[in-house]
Amino acid sequence: VRAQQLEARYVQPQVLVSHQASENYDVYFGVSSRRNTNTQSSRSPVKFYQLSHFSAFRLENNNKISLGVLYRFSEHLKNGNPNELRLTQQFHTASKPFAVRYTHRFRIEERLTAASVRTRLRYRLGIDFSLNGASIDVGEAYTLFHAESLLQLAKNQFPRYDFRASTGLGVVLSPTLKIQAMLQHRFEQLSRAPSNTWLGVVAGYIKI
Repeated sequence: VRAQQLEARYVQPQVLVSHQASENYDVYFGVSSRRNTNTQSSRSPVKFYQLSHFSAFRLENNNKISLGVLYRFSEHLKNGNPNELRLTQQFHTASKPFAVRYTHRFRIEERLTAASVRTRLRYRLGIDFSLNGASIDVGEAYTLFHAESLLQLAKNQFPRYDFRASTGLGVVLSPTLKIQAMLQHRFEQLSRAPSNTWLGVVAGYIKI
């Protein structure tokens, strides 16, 4: 009898704090971790802790360009993953012809570890809308959907292609606080050895 191979399942709590530094400039600081919920794993259940910062510059017509840096702590958890420095360049645009908002995010990432440098090209389509009216106001809930494709390139490595599909719900609790929960299904390494991963994300977003 062949044993069934279990899909990896993770939960990722995170907090993101944003501040409007000027009329056209926002800053973001984030902290998060990821935990493996597969109890059959013999490794540490915590995959990593990470800190991040983004600077976003608002342009005309709901466009933004952003620069980011992220550091992921993994080595001390003894789960086989190295610490990682990640640099990000991003363009984001949004439109809302009716009650539904559509977003497009184009992102380039450089992932640096002690052993390698990898580049990821990412595109994400997003859709969100209020469950209570034409706009998302305080005290109201909203839903969102994301579809994202990723191509990873590295020297002396076969190109890796992933696809991610997400859906979630959020609630705007106050003008400065919202809570959001998402479920994401990741189709990984489709170009070579396909696998599946489930990821649950619970996040708090705070404006100061």
